[in-house]
Amino acid sequence: AGIPALREAIAEQSAREWGVASGSISPERVVVCNGGMEAVFATMFATVNPGDEVIVPTPNWPNIRWVVHLAGGMAKEVPCEAGVLTAEAIAAASTSRTKAVVLSSPANPLGTTTSRAELIKIAAVAREKDLLVMSDETYSRLYFGDEGEVAPSILSLPGMQERCVAFGTFSKTYAMDGWRLGWAVTPTAADAVQLAKARYYISACSPTFTQHAAVTAFTDSQDCVTEMVEAYRARRDVIVDGLAAIGGISLPGGRPTGAFYAFPDVSKFGKSGDIAKVLLEEHGIATVDGAVFGDEGDGHIRIAYSCSLEDCQRGVERLGKALAAMR
Repeated sequence: AGIPALREAIAEQSAREWGVASGSISPERVVVCNGGMEAVFATMFATVNPGDEVIVPTPNWPNIRWVVHLAGGMAKEVPCEAGVLTAEAIAAASTSRTKAVVLSSPANPLGTTTSRAELIKIAAVAREKDLLVMSDETYSRLYFGDEGEVAPSILSLPGMQERCVAFGTFSKTYAMDGWRLGWAVTPTAADAVQLAKARYYISACSPTFTQHAAVTAFTDSQDCVTEMVEAYRARRDVIVDGLAAIGGISLPGGRPTGAFYAFPDVSKFGKSGDIAKVLLEEHGIATVDGAVFGDEGDGHIRIAYSCSLEDCQRGVERLGKALAAMR
């Protein structure tokens, strides 16, 4: 699924990000979808059978766990440690019914990134337990860490492309969210055929004009991405430093190293759902109740810094005043 030029561009971009040889990823392994969520949806329906367990980190983007249930599987939420899903936790949670594990790195809502060292351990567990790895790489290029220009990927490790499906989207890196275009890279061309069949019953194809735009996004100058990453880094610093100045707040996993979210623990100020409501209705601050992202998210709020630096500065100042009134 997808025009040849776009599948080729996605294959080459994936090779660059995973540090493998140009041309080593066949375009036949690529399935173009209407957004990253459709890629996740089609993959779950193509691979998960009734009763299969899929390990998902918590807190995490909620759509993934719900689509596991829609596909007839059982989403097994495993708490993150220091902001990431660890190999040890995956091994402990795995049973004879476990089919797959979902990795989200950089993570939504945490903004944390799984290190290459931890990914090596996770890869070993995946091989030992014979798990399919579903790697959500939505924010791979919105990365501020110290392990390269893009976030470390488990698909860069020897032998892991054979047991991984990677999800990507143009919405975040290129701010093309309204264009609704994403993709999946599967282990084999045969797997891509099965995923495309599942996808066909969601939407037959993606509009060709958006696909041609996406080819240009990948093949034209990437200066816009570099500028965007630096802008997010500056906004992150404003938000994180502002939160530290408020006091009584902590960030699971520490300073975010990717995506454009902060996920502060505000439990000392009250219930996160009540806080999010008051912030919106009385102070004009839009956040998300952390409980939306799973049990481990309760007591937190998600802050997105996908706005101007000035708005970030005003927002965190306003947040400080609002929380001070709740003490």
